[in-house]
Amino acid sequence: MYEKIKVSVPKSIYELLNKDAEDFRILKPNGKPNLNAFINSLIMNFYEDFSADDQELIDKINKALFGVPEKYAKTAFDGIIKAISSREKGGLDGEKSVAISFKPTKVSESVVVHIENVLLKNESLSSYYRRMFIAYAKKTKTEREKIIHKQNYELLCRAIKKEVQVCLSLESGDVFNEMSLYSITPAKDELFNYVLYYGDLKNKTVRLSKIKTVSLLAKKSEIPSKNAEMFARQVRFGAQYPIYSTDDQPIKVQLTEKGKDLFKRIYLYRPIPTEIDGDVYTFECSANQVIYYFERFGSEALILSPKRIGKFMRNYYYFALKKYRSIYGRD
Repeated sequence: MYEKIKVSVPKSIYELLNKDAEDFRILKPNGKPNLNAFINSLIMNFYEDFSADDQELIDKINKALFGVPEKYAKTAFDGIIKAISSREKGGLDGEKSVAISFKPTKVSESVVVHIENVLLKNESLSSYYRRMFIAYAKKTKTEREKIIHKQNYELLCRAIKKEVQVCLSLESGDVFNEMSLYSITPAKDELFNYVLYYGDLKNKTVRLSKIKTVSLLAKKSEIPSKNAEMFARQVRFGAQYPIYSTDDQPIKVQLTEKGKDLFKRIYLYRPIPTEIDGDVYTFECSANQVIYYFERFGSEALILSPKRIGKFMRNYYYFALKKYRSIYGRD
């Protein structure tokens, strides 16, 4: 068994790795991020793409230096690699460095051996992993989630391509058998990937990182057209917000001038309007998305229809008002 491997990385990279471990559900039994397990997953799932990018760069440089005398070519090659490496760090060298220690597991040990004996060229092991972690950090969060949960992601993609049902077990302990997959879709804010699937006569949604295992079944995938239409709307307006059969009417919201300004500035979870008529914005997304987004607007946004959503928001503010009045009175 390998001893611990130490890698020095910029503080921002260290913080990103820890945050990803937490967000992508690589956790210890006490619920805290398991950085060792996370880094081992990162290395196993990312080293092939990372080394392929490295080799592609090397091939391009060698091609560009074709015809240059060998004694000059090596010096030029080393200089180019050094310049590119420095540029790719994006100013990270100016940051305070943090030492990360991780211990290869039985599962990842063969990959670590391959890296050391095959992929490592004119570079220290610490430098190689440092570049790998920086390259990982430059990807979007949805891309990083797919890397960490590569095995499940690829199984889900295979099931969609083959149009077969799956059995999913979730980290919550729930098991869903004979599920038909619709898609794996990133949220509009590019934070997480969501798996949309149908079963037990219902549309269901779960984050990719909350899926524990995926098993492909022989039974053909089937999604009724009405449910497929709801999934299509969900993908269009926000994969993280499931659309139900009750979301069958356009939602109209009246905004004040300040409300319009807030709508422009508050990007996170912002629904996409299908129509804007003066101060009235029409949405065809999930009612939950409209509620979660506009509850921050207070009196600057008024839900005109459907009535049930307007009443929900009225009650939301009413009970909040009662609590504030119980503490501060009516003045």
